[in-house]
Amino acid sequence: MRLGKRVELEHIEPVTEKIVNSVFRNKDALISLTRIKHRDQYTFMHSVSVSGLLASFALDRGMARERIQQLVMGGLLHDVGKMRVPLEILNKPDKLSDEEFNIMKSHVLLGVEVLADIPGLSRDALDVATMHHERCDGSGYPCGLKEKDISEVGHMSAIIDVYDALTSIRVYKDAWEPSFTLKKLLEWSGNLFNKEMVSHYIRCLGIYPVGSLVQLKSGLVGIVIEQNESDLLRPDLRIIYNSRFMKYVQVKDVKLRKMLEDSIIEAISPETYNIDLGAFV
Repeated sequence: MRLGKRVELEHIEPVTEKIVNSVFRNKDALISLTRIKHRDQYTFMHSVSVSGLLASFALDRGMARERIQQLVMGGLLHDVGKMRVPLEILNKPDKLSDEEFNIMKSHVLLGVEVLADIPGLSRDALDVATMHHERCDGSGYPCGLKEKDISEVGHMSAIIDVYDALTSIRVYKDAWEPSFTLKKLLEWSGNLFNKEMVSHYIRCLGIYPVGSLVQLKSGLVGIVIEQNESDLLRPDLRIIYNSRFMKYVQVKDVKLRKMLEDSIIEAISPETYNIDLGAFV
């Protein structure tokens, strides 16, 4: 895009197929990977993450495989307009001025211009790209749509775009923890986001989403690797650290539902114990 070349679907379709195949094998397979991003890779990794999160959410909502592929396509392309935003604005570590923020917001319409030139791109894929910054109260952009005018896919992509952005390290902020981010989304639902859709998304991800780092009553620290549908407070964990002795332990996967003497106290930041999540996911 930065070189002025066109987006060609035949180059993107094999990637969407791989993402969809992965999610159909395991709905949570890609969710843990959304935690592992670097500041300088944000736009690329955010697009990949949004694709995987959309696929998982769409599968949970019972959408057909063909439609899920279109949502993944939209996720991969939803921020393509940022390739026409000056890098000094895109990567600015400080707060944007009003003028700079208006330029940043233009990425949606710039992206729509790009996508309009792609033959065969579906309505669903376009809705992901055009509606991911719209809000139920009309305060979003580029069109200021109200809740009833935003499509199902538009509502889904708005929630997921914000969830992934807030749980990511950015040039100007640290990452929020997934469980805290879900709590904030619930607070904002009704005004900014569709309430039913947010509730469904929280059920889809779980109270402690896959990839979350959690502290147990015993002092053990683990990464959530799989949800327990019968009890969301007791997911499957990968134990990696002992906070009482302040040291790593031999890695082992456990089912918290079978450890009745132990329980999760809270979700914590990897920075709490200087843990590199990428080494264990």
